[in-house]
Amino acid sequence: MPQLIEAPDAADIDRIARLLLHAEQLTREIAGEPLTGGLSDLPLLQRLLADARLARDQTVALQALGLALGKVFVQNETGYDWWMVEDEHGRDPAVRFGQTSLLFFPQTMISKRVEQGHRVDVAEMYTGLRAQLEALRAELFPET
Repeated sequence: MPQLIEAPDAADIDRIARLLLHAEQLTREIAGEPLTGGLSDLPLLQRLLADARLARDQTVALQALGLALGKVFVQNETGYDWWMVEDEHGRDPAVRFGQTSLLFFPQTMISKRVEQGHRVDVAEMYTGLRAQLEALRAELFPET
């Protein structure tokens, strides 16, 4: 099946919103603070990952944190927005630059690393992702 990229439908938006609400509940419960979508969310997400209450097998919670990271990216980096990508593996939210093929999947960025036992530095992940995407944009889409 070829990759299909399309705008989120009502069911997709509901699924993303539920996971973002889950991330919000976790930050309020564990860190005592709300998510804002701003860069100040990065240390909050880091605190949640450092808290012993989140285990590596809590995939839904970890994926919710990944979407919260994606929300920070979309709200703070120009030209990016939410899209859905459907392929042979399913239908997943992605962050896409404009109408290009440049996209990433924040939902699993944190969960895959934690589940594999890797330490995650959220701020480093964000800045590294931004740098990689800027380099790719300059190379692939110099007119943007």
